[in-house]
Amino acid sequence: MDSGTVPRTVPVDRMASGDHACLGFEDEDARWEVRAAFTAIGLDQGERVLLFSGRGTPPAEAVTRLTALGVRAAEAVRRGALVITPLVPGYDSAAAWSALTETARRLGYRGLRAAGDMSWALRPGLDRDRLIGHEAAMTPVLAGLGLTAVCEYDQRRFHASLLARVRAAHPVCLRPPSGALHVERLGGTLALSGDADLATRTEFEVGLRHAFTSPAGPPYVIDLTGVGFIDARCAGVLIRHAASLGPADRVTVRCPRLHARTLRLCGATEVPQLVLDET
Repeated sequence: MDSGTVPRTVPVDRMASGDHACLGFEDEDARWEVRAAFTAIGLDQGERVLLFSGRGTPPAEAVTRLTALGVRAAEAVRRGALVITPLVPGYDSAAAWSALTETARRLGYRGLRAAGDMSWALRPGLDRDRLIGHEAAMTPVLAGLGLTAVCEYDQRRFHASLLARVRAAHPVCLRPPSGALHVERLGGTLALSGDADLATRTEFEVGLRHAFTSPAGPPYVIDLTGVGFIDARCAGVLIRHAASLGPADRVTVRCPRLHARTLRLCGATEVPQLVLDET
């Protein structure tokens, strides 16, 4: 990709198989929210997930982080579906990625996806042109393998001029969690948009509490199709409100497949008052 080409910007759940994406982040919570969603999608699709967590993050800490965000990470690690390593990929060759993908498929997985911390590219004397050339060269390799990959760049540590070149070398840039949540009641529907995570948890909880205790009655539909990410704690809040309804009442949660999976992992199927409508 040449420097004049503008990559498309998408949330993590809109990545296609074989996409080579750049994630620029400014805080660890945002990065881990993207990692959790990326991992959950891969596991849900029957892929093997390879996470290069970075030298400062041991695998046990990574499992704890992912678990807090609704991913059954320990179970996935035990069965080999999730591989977490503090090592760094560096300038791994096309042959190396091909071998990893073939191994995943031989073990019965549909394919491979990988996310990696790129702080190794901060080492003194790094050849920037080589880095950009490598990133650009990996795009057709990953597309050919159907290997979905995220390169994580800490925007607080990389110079803006290098980040601009890095982004241009990727066909896709990921949009980090927005840190904003909008809640709107439209008749019997409660529509939410933005992100339901650590940064917006209070707004999420207050919005649902007001809706379920409204004199107009609780909502019949909760529309999450405009929500880019929902974490396990927010999912739990929603499920508890649904469970507070009478035994004959129902609330339909309209949501993308990824959100439905998070809700199921948090116990939605155990609440008869909650009906999932995957879109």
